Amino acid sequence: MNEELFINQLSELNRNPENRKKFTEKLLNHENFLSAIFSIISENKNTLGSKAARALELVCIKDSSKIFRHLNHILILAENAKEDAIVRPMAKILERSAIEHESIKNTFRLTQNEIEKIIAICFDWMITPQKVAPQAYSMQTLYILGKEQDWVHAELALILEQNYTSGSAGYKARSRKILQKIAST
Repeated sequence: MNEELFINQLSELNRNPENRKKFTEKLLNHENFLSAIFSIISENKNTLGSKAARALELVCIKDSSKIFRHLNHILILAENAKEDAIVRPMAKILERSAIEHESIKNTFRLTQNEIEKIIAICFDWMITPQKVAPQAYSMQTLYILGKEQDWVHAELALILEQNYTSGSAGYKARSRKILQKIAST
């Protein structure tokens, strides 16, 4: 498959589960197109970029090892993401990396530098105007990584308490869960 055909198929990615499954399998079988996905996401300004970010998230869900090999590049993309449709999948990928890091299986471990970058990115998403989904994923990521970084839980609790009254119902629900978890640790 050539890159032009791949990009055409990416442009046809939609919400249909079968469509997503087929495209994810193609990307898993042609990892060489990850660089094209990264490039499209870095443009950060069109619907193709949001589809590329979503495709990256789908691959991460199916086989995170294919994505986490490129974590430094993903962290750069996440840091620079401005579009809601790109921030959301990036936040989900960072949450999955924290979950994998914490996993009993220990198939994937974050470095201290990666942990610090993820924490900074997630706190940025918590204090800037974002939709609920990226903030919810960021809360969970910060809670998980905060188990190893003592100061994170205190800062996260402070932000959640400050934003609670103005948050949406979804924000409040996730905040309550995270605050309860922090209180019990």
